[in-house]
Amino acid sequence: MRSTLRRRAGLLALLPMLLLASGCATTAGFPPLADVTAATEPKPIPDDAIATDPVAEAHYNASVEGWGDRIGSAGARLCRFFLGMKMPGLKACPKPAVDAALIAGPEAAPSR
Repeated sequence: MRSTLRRRAGLLALLPMLLLASGCATTAGFPPLADVTAATEPKPIPDDAIATDPVAEAHYNASVEGWGDRIGSAGARLCRFFLGMKMPGLKACPKPAVDAALIAGPEAAPSR
């Protein structure tokens, strides 16, 4: 009879623990892999030629500028993803840096 009481007490203690553990399970999806990959892209590494060759320096500067744009865009997309998941403490995200009309080309932009 004692083992039956212990078994019941153990089962009753197990139920709240299982309920707590199920509350810890994530119900949200993961952010897009492309955004995570873009956000963790390493900065371009300069070579020795940028010190003496203006063309190499211009290419490096352009690659760093593009890298920064990609990192910033991925960060903004991740921010919007987490904002949509109602992440606590997240109030607002930056707007996309590039205007959609400019992506389509200058002929698609409205004239001023």
